Amino acid sequence: MNNNLKYVATNMTMLFWVNEMITGAKLKKQGKTEKEIRALAQDEDIFQAGSENFRKKAASGVISRLRTLDEFTTELLCNCNIETAKQITIYSILKSDLLFFDFVNELYKEKIILKDYKITDADIAIFINRKQEQIEKIALWRESTIRRLKNNYISYLSEAGFIKKQKNYLEIIKPVIDKTFAEHLKEIGEEIYLEIMTVYI
Repeated sequence: MNNNLKYVATNMTMLFWVNEMITGAKLKKQGKTEKEIRALAQDEDIFQAGSENFRKKAASGVISRLRTLDEFTTELLCNCNIETAKQITIYSILKSDLLFFDFVNELYKEKIILKDYKITDADIAIFINRKQEQIEKIALWRESTIRRLKNNYISYLSEAGFIKKQKNYLEIIKPVIDKTFAEHLKEIGEEIYLEIMTVYI
């Protein structure tokens, strides 16, 4: 885990972007620089983001997440199936967003450990209140910022297939992590992310 990460609210304006991650990884593999990827996003709308402002956000978000991946994982992202690509995308968000890391580690993982596969609004509210009590910076964030982050975090896990939205709760769907990806995380000493996502090593 990157101990230099700070609590930021960047992801309140970012989508899951799994297809964009695949596109970005392929461009990186071709030798494109971050500057060139940004230019392609802006001039050719390679991430199909639409408006000029959102093109910039998509490019920044994809690039920041790709930075968390080593060469092997980037290569895997270029050639894997969509389910593995979703798992790699979640991994990249865990590595780049400390609050999302805490959300998955302290709420999602703990629920699995307790064999309680339902996440309620009350569970999320308790998590958020606890973080606001613990972290002064988070306590200063606007309610709208917290709400947008919460909605995006839920969206990320839902799109990745880690949860399923039910009427009054979120049902946890414990994922089966791609074997090649899982073994690589063990080899590079990042079992913590396997443990968070699946509660096994």
